[in-house]
Amino acid sequence: MVIWTSVAEAHYNAILNYLYEKWGIKIVNNFIDEVEKTMNLIENNPFCFQEFSLNKYYRKGFIHENVSFYYRVYENEIVVHLFWNNFQNSKKLKKLLK
Repeated sequence: MVIWTSVAEAHYNAILNYLYEKWGIKIVNNFIDEVEKTMNLIENNPFCFQEFSLNKYYRKGFIHENVSFYYRVYENEIVVHLFWNNFQNSKKLKKLLK
């Protein structure tokens, strides 16, 4: 089972809002489809993405070249902790994934 933290949900919604404002509903729907495909992928193969180099407890996955997500694999669930716009400051990312 894949679950999302409230932080992941907030960042995901912020990305959707940004996409909608910049490019419209078609791009938003494409992004949502990619997220759904990727969540199905990690549910069936939790270790398909590499360990995050700055914190080995997290794995770093990709939705798009500009958007990553970070998750942890536990015994009975996969927890998505954060969606991340790759253009943001990496120092902020380190703080969020402590």
